[in-house]
Amino acid sequence: MLPFRRIFHPTDFSAAESSAFAHALKLTCLVQGELTMMHVDPTVGHKDFEDFPRIRPLLARWGVLPEGSAKDDVAKLGVQIKRIRAVADHPTDAMLEKLVTHPTDLLVLSTHQREGLARLTHQAVAEPLARRTHAKTLFVPAGVEGFVSTETGKINLTRVLIPIVHTPHPQPAIDLAAELASALGSEHVLFELVHLGKEADLPKFTKPERPGWSWETLTAKGDPVEWILAAGADFDVDLIVMMTEGHNSLFDLLRGSTTERVVRGARCPLLAIPA
Repeated sequence: MLPFRRIFHPTDFSAAESSAFAHALKLTCLVQGELTMMHVDPTVGHKDFEDFPRIRPLLARWGVLPEGSAKDDVAKLGVQIKRIRAVADHPTDAMLEKLVTHPTDLLVLSTHQREGLARLTHQAVAEPLARRTHAKTLFVPAGVEGFVSTETGKINLTRVLIPIVHTPHPQPAIDLAAELASALGSEHVLFELVHLGKEADLPKFTKPERPGWSWETLTAKGDPVEWILAAGADFDVDLIVMMTEGHNSLFDLLRGSTTERVVRGARCPLLAIPA
């Protein structure tokens, strides 16, 4: 069983977020869970909830539901859907307020990966929301398909990258990566473990074994972010799974934590697990 049933997905109704929505919906169907979609408007707008990503047409396209299905047909899948529209000047604060009273097990967030001046002039939502909720978070870069096809709903998870260090210990990331691959029915997976440190300091961990799965361990020196991004590109990975400790120093506050910096450069989804 995957360790999440309640999934929270913020949306701005844009086409660029369709991939994150597809991942959120696929995982909700997989665990027969509850998907909450939330949109925050700066002013009162029209109350046409069809602005929210439409679930039944997408499930019909995936072959999960027949064309012209009713709302009750979604419930018969064991899935609960909630749509929330709020009015606030600060989207992150409004979402955090909701999550305080209705906690989530997993955030699925679309990221726009802005840097430099563009980052300073746009209000960030994904990183602050993940950091302040301390929830497991799946970041899906805007415009990247990821391991769930938006068009067909099919899964493509064959290469997973897991950065490992002593602190925080990587075992939860290794276990969750394996649980996710198993739940998604991925029969042939290469798990690339990148140890960011000296080979003699490699932490002890257990690798879940399945027929068709393989595990490789690499040792890296230098900037962790550069190594993770380079390894992700070189191995053409479908998912990065890593532990995160948030901001531990003033330097982190200025540049962002290792996880946040990887999120800004990764070209595949990243699953972050709070230590």
